[in-house]
Amino acid sequence: MHSQATPLPASEIATALRGVVAADAVLDDPASRSFYSNDIFWQPGIEPLAIVCPASVQELCAAVRTATQQGIAVVPRGGGMSYTKGYLPSRAESIVVDARKLNRILEVNTADLYITAEAGCTWASVNEALAGTGLRTPYWGPLSGINATVGGALSQNSAFFGSAMNGTVADSVLGVSVVLADGSVVTTGSGGRPGVKPFTREGGPDLTGLFLGDNGAMGIKVAATIKLIPVPQAVDFLSFGFPSIQAMGAAQAEMARTRLVAEGFGIDRTKAEHSASVNRISEGLQILGKVAASAKTSLGGLKSAIGVAVGGTDFLKEHAYTLHLVVERGDAQELAGAMKRLREIGARHGVEIANSVPKVMRSRPFGPVRGMLGKNGERWVPIHSVFPLGDAQRVLDANEAFFAGKRSFMQAHGIVYSVMTMTTGHEFFLEPAFYWTDEITPLHARSLGDEVVKPWRDRPANPASREAVALLRRETQQLYASLGGVSWQVARDYPFVELLKPVTSALLRAVKQAVDPRGLMNPGSLGLSA
Repeated sequence: MHSQATPLPASEIATALRGVVAADAVLDDPASRSFYSNDIFWQPGIEPLAIVCPASVQELCAAVRTATQQGIAVVPRGGGMSYTKGYLPSRAESIVVDARKLNRILEVNTADLYITAEAGCTWASVNEALAGTGLRTPYWGPLSGINATVGGALSQNSAFFGSAMNGTVADSVLGVSVVLADGSVVTTGSGGRPGVKPFTREGGPDLTGLFLGDNGAMGIKVAATIKLIPVPQAVDFLSFGFPSIQAMGAAQAEMARTRLVAEGFGIDRTKAEHSASVNRISEGLQILGKVAASAKTSLGGLKSAIGVAVGGTDFLKEHAYTLHLVVERGDAQELAGAMKRLREIGARHGVEIANSVPKVMRSRPFGPVRGMLGKNGERWVPIHSVFPLGDAQRVLDANEAFFAGKRSFMQAHGIVYSVMTMTTGHEFFLEPAFYWTDEITPLHARSLGDEVVKPWRDRPANPASREAVALLRRETQQLYASLGGVSWQVARDYPFVELLKPVTSALLRAVKQAVDPRGLMNPGSLGLSA
């Protein structure tokens, strides 16, 4: 039985939590409560009563049980990279669980080809754990992998490195361990059987899928087992320029059907000027120049590094849109054939250009998350959806028409529009982003460092433009839903439950009721309430 339905006062909740976890694992000071009530975009939010930073699964179970028995909601937080209210409380009677101390690599099994990592591990640490094994996960991290965690990626879905070939992070997962609302732990996949290795997701209904993309609505992930594959031995890079996003999208869709691209992305001139990718590239070019001078490089020899270093990034501005690809194959002969085929496709729609962008990004895959601010410290937030490959042209036409109609609105509010496209497996991914002048938050400062944000630290808040961006994002979400698009990172931002067929919605609600009968696990996420 539940001991009490009425929430305790904040001071008593913190005391109760300190009775079941280490005292220093509980934060309830005003600065911490304020910090944990904001994400990259949404501010100010509802402050939690306390924040728990468990260092073990046992501590997490005890904290969840203590909170839910008092009717207190539990909101999980990973690396803090969300901009969709994923870890923001929807009610004052909540605690936030910061899972970053759950950061151990539990097993690297090279014989059976899997790795098990706690949910607080960053993707950078996962890749470090696999160094020297000749193996990696099929999807091996987002651009923000220096901060983004395994649990966060699984909760919100994620794609980038390896995704053109292998899909999203969900496609690489064999099983998860999750703390439910009553404080119990459930493990899915074959690892959910006594004495059986977590080597497969198959064998009965796919319970793993229930906890992927759920934003913690079904429970808090504490560990995941992810399959491993051999690191491809032959790698090369391609970039192309295009006169229109339609031409670039046509090339991307055609290339995706060949299954020859490991990862890649397309950007417009504005994105090239502002994005984290290009800032990282500029830094990378300087580093490669120094590497070249010392005759040490892993990108194809001294001549290659010098060519990258002196090429700069100005060439990106010569084309309305540019596409940047990494190609991986088993050996040099296979790679040569793949490069030839992709060049043929690219030449039909655009022109080949210097490939320094994908080279540098692969040389430094997990750099600082500079992209949460624009070139001159502008605030940034994206919006996205995925579509069938065959719908790419129809969607891009509609997208261009929509934002052409919003041009005056954006100019009036000082909003700058950019766009990025990718393919993830057999899906076409479209991500507009918006930049505007606004205050720098403590989250930006802590994520990027005080020196990075120092020039803009005193910039005043601009709630009017921020509200205009929120409205623009909502209208874009509605457009993409009307075009048949599907969005990840649903949280409390993207429409979801209301878009489902009634019978599908009823099934989802029934599952939620079974694992969280009082609706206390990240309430409001996915559109599900208590």
